[in-house]
Amino acid sequence: MYKFIKAKLKGGEPKQKKQGKKPPRPLVSQPSLQRMVDDGSREEVAEKIEDVYTFERELGRGAFSVVKLGRHKKTGEEVAIKVIEKKNVEQDLHRLATEMQVLKSVDHPNIIKLKEIFETDEMLYIVTEVVTGGELFDRIVDKGSYSERDAAILVQKLVTAIEYLHSKNVVHRDLKPENLLLKSAEHDTEVKLADFGLSKVLGQEVMMQTACGTPGYVAPEILQSSEGGYGKEVDMWSVGVITYILLCGFPPFYNDNVAQLFETIINADFDYPPDYWDHISDDAIDFIDNLLVADPAKRMTATEALRHCWLQGNAPNTPLNNVAAGIQKYQAIAKEQSVLHMASE
Repeated sequence: MYKFIKAKLKGGEPKQKKQGKKPPRPLVSQPSLQRMVDDGSREEVAEKIEDVYTFERELGRGAFSVVKLGRHKKTGEEVAIKVIEKKNVEQDLHRLATEMQVLKSVDHPNIIKLKEIFETDEMLYIVTEVVTGGELFDRIVDKGSYSERDAAILVQKLVTAIEYLHSKNVVHRDLKPENLLLKSAEHDTEVKLADFGLSKVLGQEVMMQTACGTPGYVAPEILQSSEGGYGKEVDMWSVGVITYILLCGFPPFYNDNVAQLFETIINADFDYPPDYWDHISDDAIDFIDNLLVADPAKRMTATEALRHCWLQGNAPNTPLNNVAAGIQKYQAIAKEQSVLHMASE
């Protein structure tokens, strides 16, 4: 995917892969459903996942996975089950299993809880807590309007979750609106961060493909690095992009031409159109300015962001009446682009 990016920046097309290449061998071979254990080992659970969980309705679908509502057959507990084909998994599964101790230890009110990971010869099943409030941006559209103070509360909870992950040396790497879910239909600001461990599962190359399906959230250093030489700072760039959208209804970086889009991101070339930003507080703009910085070393950390005055309860209660309509238009364009990206893979 890095070759794809470099080709786009040069205005050309990436070279096509040679045909006839043999598919990779399965990463692990076993005929039954097995659970990954924290110490890197596996234990046999059943013949198939349906012996453990009853699959109900589909909750969502992405480029490399589908999420379904599941119910544990013995306990009756409702869970969300992300189903991933192993052919999309680059990570060494033994190493992944040893990392489960860290991922499963994550316990934060604004992060969806990872419960278990199962596998068969061809599939991975990531079992998490289930939330019922839907995507944050969808709720904003349905609600019609909210305030700058509401936006600051949402961002504060998101950054609190990110700070917690970073304290455990976990980098999300794919922060975007689709990964911001609401706990329930009754709570407009109880945001939950999803897919925090997905980069551990899918590996760098597949995550890059996912990110390039929604390139407007990708940090400059990701577009410039072929060796994965980036860290926690990429999450804070994405927080800046999300904050910008929450306050005006459209992203800071947008261009139908992919090469030009990448160039504007790499140069952090964005502005604040007066018609949409004149009523937004200087503190909010300063917050974004300290996140959308091309040099990651000069970007605010999560801890620094939480100390920023805009997240200290000082945001004004200014109505953001046009944001919902803007987000709705942006969502339609983003989903169309994602579908086109998936079709091109």
